[in-house]
Amino acid sequence: MRPTDPPAEVPTPTPARTARPARLAQIDVLRLLICASVVATHVVGNANPLTSVAPNAVVNLLHYTRQGFFFISALVLVHAHSGRKGNLRKRVSVLGVPYLVWSTVYAVIGLFLAFSWWSARRLPWTWLVGLIQGTDGYHMYFLLVSVEFAVVFPLFLKLLHHGLLLAVSGLVELGLMALYHYVYLPDGWWRSVAGESSLTAYQFWVIAGGVAALHFDRFHAWLTGHRLLVWSALVLVCTAATAIYLADVARGETPEYASRSLQPVTVPLSLAAIGAFYLLSVRIAAIRQPAARRMIDFGTYLSFGIYLSHPALLFGLLYLQKLLPAAVARQAVAVTLVMLVVDFALAVLAAALFSRTRWSKGLVGRPRRRAGAAADASRSPQVAEPAPAPAGEPAPAAAPS
Repeated sequence: MRPTDPPAEVPTPTPARTARPARLAQIDVLRLLICASVVATHVVGNANPLTSVAPNAVVNLLHYTRQGFFFISALVLVHAHSGRKGNLRKRVSVLGVPYLVWSTVYAVIGLFLAFSWWSARRLPWTWLVGLIQGTDGYHMYFLLVSVEFAVVFPLFLKLLHHGLLLAVSGLVELGLMALYHYVYLPDGWWRSVAGESSLTAYQFWVIAGGVAALHFDRFHAWLTGHRLLVWSALVLVCTAATAIYLADVARGETPEYASRSLQPVTVPLSLAAIGAFYLLSVRIAAIRQPAARRMIDFGTYLSFGIYLSHPALLFGLLYLQKLLPAAVARQAVAVTLVMLVVDFALAVLAAALFSRTRWSKGLVGRPRRRAGAAADASRSPQVAEPAPAPAGEPAPAAAPS
């Protein structure tokens, strides 16, 4: 009797891995433009008196920066995690570690600026309160809000597909901005829940960024197909924002308060600025010269470090500004422009140096950059490989045509 042949072994199918989506080069450029705008906002706002009308009018027009950053953050995260499971611990740690490190740095800087024994004794408490409220540095709220967004991101993805979400969110944002500017802005322990350091204050921008990521082809096609409309809208909104600012000052608001970011006019201003800067980013990203691509890749790699470090360097520049001769100090525009260039250049240098250390992830939020790899890239006639992306970001790709 012929023995029965054993059944053929059926191979177990391997689950297909979801391909990692391509990184968008124009979004890298947009991130750099927004980062430069942040530095400009802080330099112009701090290098001039709070009561100066003209400098605060400029600051008023630069207040698309935080909204733009949250829009980009959501767009990148949703684009990167489309159809893929994210890692909550990794997302939070990439932001949380630099938040802890730089909150400590700015708490110590604040101690030196206060220069008192009372402040030294209260440093641990000041640091802890600042950590919870996002106030150890005046720009640290961004990281705290980003950590909040990383925590709720899985739920955010589920809610993002509801059709009316964007429209309702936009109306809520306008209402919140009116409440914050004209009625009451939550502060203290409520600051990180419903105030300036909370995801609540910027919910529309992460939703808008997420929707743009889900419908990116349509988003890109509409903006590139309506260039004149987008740029015209930016000019009109800037004109309206300046008129509202001057009217508020004429009614008795201080220039500094009238130019604050959380007010209704910031919503259309930020939408117009994001659209216009996106078009500019598409144009810049289309440049194919290897040197230009290396600059964009390197700038993208350092952008987080530039954002984190530039206020610390600005403190030093503001001290030197006080030592300028009166004849030089009176040239406010020239002094401000020089401080802007110097602060940005020093921040780039500091971020580049930090990125070469073993503490790179804590200082610039990126993996350590090896000197040998950078040198090889600079000698190569080809476009350098893209800089490492933050956790959850895809690899770079060219802008859609």
